[in-house]
Amino acid sequence: MSDAHVEGHAGPTFQTYMFVFYALSICTALSFVVNWLLGQGHTSAAIIMIVAVVKASLVAAIFMHLKFDFGKLYCIVVPVCILTFMMVIILSIDTTLAWHAHPGSSVPEIRDE
Repeated sequence: MSDAHVEGHAGPTFQTYMFVFYALSICTALSFVVNWLLGQGHTSAAIIMIVAVVKASLVAAIFMHLKFDFGKLYCIVVPVCILTFMMVIILSIDTTLAWHAHPGSSVPEIRDE
């Protein structure tokens, strides 16, 4: 019975896990090298964030099996991305209008009339 389970396994192989481990190790070393060479500026922060996104994508795709089960997750991920985009637009309009209404302060004041 366990032989049928092993044959039908559609997940990653041991070599894939080792490849991801080496890639994560190299990306981590790259983050440290960028921070050491460029210091703590905006450029190094942007590069380190890009490396972090690559690392998170590798972990999500392989260890969380999203690469193999993305068809099932597609109906959840796409609506969440659309709603997130819509909320960013709605909230940015609200904060922009509040800032224009009270340009001297970061928080609008409540006045008693």
